[in-house]
Amino acid sequence: MILEKGLIINNIDDILGQKHLFGNSSLLYNLINSRDFDSLCFYGPTGTGKTTAAKLISGYLDYTFYKVHAATTSVNDIKKLMSPHLRGKLLLIIDEIHQFNKAQQGFLLDFIDNFNGKLIFTSTENPYFSLIPALRSRSFIFEFYPLKEDDLIKIYRKAKLFWLNKNPNIDDIIISEKDLHNIAINSNGDVRRFLNIIEAAFLTGELIREKLYIRSEKISSQICNKTFTDDEYYDLLSALIKSIRGSDPDGALLWAFKLIECGISPEVILRRLLISASEDIGNAYPDALIIANSGYESFEKVGMPEGAIIIAHIITFLASCPKSNSSYVAYKEAKKYLMNNNPLPPDNIKHFSKGYKYPFDYGGFVVQNYIDSNTIFYKPSNDGFEVKFYNRLKRLWSNIKNYE
Repeated sequence: MILEKGLIINNIDDILGQKHLFGNSSLLYNLINSRDFDSLCFYGPTGTGKTTAAKLISGYLDYTFYKVHAATTSVNDIKKLMSPHLRGKLLLIIDEIHQFNKAQQGFLLDFIDNFNGKLIFTSTENPYFSLIPALRSRSFIFEFYPLKEDDLIKIYRKAKLFWLNKNPNIDDIIISEKDLHNIAINSNGDVRRFLNIIEAAFLTGELIREKLYIRSEKISSQICNKTFTDDEYYDLLSALIKSIRGSDPDGALLWAFKLIECGISPEVILRRLLISASEDIGNAYPDALIIANSGYESFEKVGMPEGAIIIAHIITFLASCPKSNSSYVAYKEAKKYLMNNNPLPPDNIKHFSKGYKYPFDYGGFVVQNYIDSNTIFYKPSNDGFEVKFYNRLKRLWSNIKNYE
């Protein structure tokens, strides 16, 4: 049994909002019951049940378990837990695994392979970027989703019962559907945040004739007044990128900072800006990706709130740049071609080539086969710096490739 802010959670079936993970026929459910795993990775936003699920799973195993946090744990700390009598019988839960560097993650391979211990680690970062490949290959990876409003309402009912049992002088708790909806929406699917706001609501409620009335104005400081549903979240991200693509820095700033005010991690926005720098600007201003990446790295050093200035700098720069999606289109066209064709390199550019002409022997360029067709994937635009690519390629491949 686990007690989370007054909620009694006896087994994984009590975890709400993750039906895709804990259904009776799910892979995770079968792995838990069979105990046939070396390492499990749970990733997703905060307050979605990752650590709670890891603790509950430990109860299904006849293992000694320890829970640590990557930010405050060293390799030596883990070594101290690896006593000989626990070999093959130790379950280690590591929160926020992405805070381990590559060497620390590498040590966990020894824990799995030689100590025969089992690992469960959680992360708010995407493990396909934050974990070393060797650890990823040993792990079953499961994504936790933000909770829906219906699930949060169920949690409210449980919290209400707990509060009433704890306070026998209160017969009932009264809150309007509108206020409860507002709290749920502004929790962004985070159970921990939702329960914190509910607890604040209970503590500031007005007791009248043994009934506790919740007044939204008493907890307004806990609730972001910029609300959105899941669909609106993606609408805001879409509006941000489309404003950049449409060269409107004002619209891009508005939607970016509305997202941040509503609690969305600035890193989510910065990652989208990196993609936009290539997808929407590309070779029209080749340095856009470098500048966006430099801004991201600068933000990581500064953090919020001053980091908001850096975000505004990147957004206004990208939105004001000339635009080209030619590189993105070229990538899509090349993928489409490969779906229907199985090309091989011409003889003149193979490793042991026949008839290869070294371009620098001909002043830097010479016409020869690099692909056994005149198919063009990359068609430079006439915008910004890319017009130079257009003119150069058109001149070099005149009468061979049609760039018109």
